[in-house]
Amino acid sequence: MPLFSDPDSRVLERISLDKSKPNVLLDEITTIDKALTRPWTVTKRYDHDPKETLQWPEENCAEGNGHVEIRGQGYFFAGDGNLMPTRKGEPPPDLRYFKQ
Repeated sequence: MPLFSDPDSRVLERISLDKSKPNVLLDEITTIDKALTRPWTVTKRYDHDPKETLQWPEENCAEGNGHVEIRGQGYFFAGDGNLMPTRKGEPPPDLRYFKQ
């Protein structure tokens, strides 16, 4: 997202542990810029597995994401709304076999 070139632009970040779940790290990011109609805030969540040392993997679910996983296989949505395989030579799944 392009932001306005302005010395008054601000990015504020607040990092904290979730009080009810100590293995969850929350990162709240607020962007204040003249290119935006109002401040934009997003909260990123990182889940820590106590069995892993110093790892806080990020879980993204981006809006408009064209990726789909079915039974461990990754696919993309094509422009026509059908699924495309991610591996060369792999046939696309036939969506008629899936319940809506």
